Amino acid sequence: MAAPQPETTPSAGYTPVLTDLWRLVRAPFVPKTVYGEQEAAPTFWIPWLLVSAGFFVLQFLQRPFQQRIRDLVLQKVGQPVPTGGASLAGLLVGIASTFVIVLVLASIAAGIYYLVLMVFGGQTTFKRMLTVTIFAWPIAILQALLTYVALSIRGVESIQSVWDVQVSFGADLLLPSDTTMGAFARLFLAGIGPLAIWQLIVTVIGLKTLGKASTGAAWTAALVTFFVLLVGLAALGAVGINAALKAMGS
Repeated sequence: MAAPQPETTPSAGYTPVLTDLWRLVRAPFVPKTVYGEQEAAPTFWIPWLLVSAGFFVLQFLQRPFQQRIRDLVLQKVGQPVPTGGASLAGLLVGIASTFVIVLVLASIAAGIYYLVLMVFGGQTTFKRMLTVTIFAWPIAILQALLTYVALSIRGVESIQSVWDVQVSFGADLLLPSDTTMGAFARLFLAGIGPLAIWQLIVTVIGLKTLGKASTGAAWTAALVTFFVLLVGLAALGAVGINAALKAMGS
């Protein structure tokens, strides 16, 4: 097992926030260059703040569509529909939860990368794996943006079911429209698509660059992590969707 590599401080050309933001923008397109710039001093915390902020903004923009589902559920169960915008407390809770969720998911992914690469004899550290993880996530932000655009085109009034707020870019679109499947299977297939593959490729390049892993080890680590997270998130999403469908009598 390789000994942990000492981390050094960023170079003089590193400008916090600005450098990290520019790297996040470039990472999906020139990942080898972006990860190569961080071989001496991988960064995570500021990119995590930036990525989390991006997710929160898009989540906030999608609030009208989520509130539409909430209102439909409340109407079905005979409960009063609240009026007014988001409270300050609710906004703060939303910000905190978004940042925590991104941190937890990034830590889980980095932990799996680290363990798999150690099995294959890679030379890496947990911090490097955090860097690999967070710089692959701008593609997830892009998917969230495309989701918001699609929902905006449909309009809030078009939301009549919990499935109407689900915008898929995945393999479930290849199935016949009359195919019947459970929420878990549908969410699982929706998570396998061009954007997910793009993110996998970026991750593999990061694992090879910062983890000094072979191509086989990098793909193994990336695929294991991808499917572990996909199964977990699909299961959690299915629980929420099934609960909403039950409440709405669907």
